[in-house]
Amino acid sequence: MKTSNFAAGAAGAFFFPAFHFMYGEGTVRYLAMFLFLLLITMDWIAGYRASKMDGSYASEYGIAGGFRTVFMLFMPAVGHLIDSIFGMPGIAFGFLIAVFGLHIWKSMTANVARAGWDKWVPEWALEMVADEIEHKISRAIKRRQEKDKYLDGAGE
Repeated sequence: MKTSNFAAGAAGAFFFPAFHFMYGEGTVRYLAMFLFLLLITMDWIAGYRASKMDGSYASEYGIAGGFRTVFMLFMPAVGHLIDSIFGMPGIAFGFLIAVFGLHIWKSMTANVARAGWDKWVPEWALEMVADEIEHKISRAIKRRQEKDKYLDGAGE
């Protein structure tokens, strides 16, 4: 047996039971987690592009975002475990997927607007996340000012 085949088999033997333990089984669970991961990925892409465009990109902020993402990925697992403990049919899992999914969708939509891609977003969606857009813009301005202050002070 090839080493690569063995490694792939070992990874699968670990990943699938771990996924089932953390998130549960079934098509709906797989699709919900796939959508959750897709939203996170799209948020990261739009956020990265927006921060490069407005000059607020900072690796420290990106690293903190990585920890936030790991935290958000654990929340549906917490929901599944709560459901398992109390014998509920996915209520806590669904609630946490919906709550955190909405948060990620708002963040992604705001990042899309900051990146200049807002012409592809319906007006009603932009209005729904207007506060998030303003918050992200003000936070980006603050990060850019801090970055400029640091860079200006570094040459002294």
